[in-house]
Amino acid sequence: MPDASLPNHALLALEIENQTLRAELQRLRQNRTTEKDHQDLVDRYEQTQVRFRTVFEHSPLGHKIIDSDLTIRQANPAVVAMLGFTHTTELVGRKILEFAHPDHRAGWHNLQGQLWTHETPYFVLETRLIRQSGAAFWCQVTSVLFPDKAGEMGYTTLIDVDEQKRREAVN
Repeated sequence: MPDASLPNHALLALEIENQTLRAELQRLRQNRTTEKDHQDLVDRYEQTQVRFRTVFEHSPLGHKIIDSDLTIRQANPAVVAMLGFTHTTELVGRKILEFAHPDHRAGWHNLQGQLWTHETPYFVLETRLIRQSGAAFWCQVTSVLFPDKAGEMGYTTLIDVDEQKRREAVN
C-alpha cells in the first residue's frame, strides 16, 4: 500500500524500481531454469556417450566408423582382433580397402557409392577381407550413414561368417 506521506514522483520512482526488480527476478529465475535445462541436456548427452562407448567397445561384433573415402576413423577391439591386430591405433587412419580381398573390392566401392549418394539408407555386403597374417575370411558388412560435425560418417558392423561359409561349401 502506498505511503501517503511520500510525494507522487517518489512513489512513481519506487513503483518503477519495483517493476525493474520484478523483471530482474523473473529473468534470474528463467536463467536458473535455462541453466538447469542446459545441465540436464549435458548430463543426458554424457550418458548417451557412455552408453555408446560401452556398447561399441564391448560388443563381440566388429564395429567401425568410416568416412566417405572409407578411411577408418574408429574401430572397436572386435574389428582389431578380426583383422589380426592388437590395438585400434593400427587401424585408425587406414582405408578398409587395404584389407579387402582383391576379388571383392568392387563391393566396397558399391557400398561407398550407394551410401554417400543416399541411394540406400543402409548397405549389406558379404565380402572377404584379408587379415594381417594374409589369411582371407568371409564377413558380413552392414553400413549405415549418420550425421557428424565433420559431415556424414558410416557406421559399419562386421560379422565373421567364415565358418558358416565353410559349412555351406561342404553341404
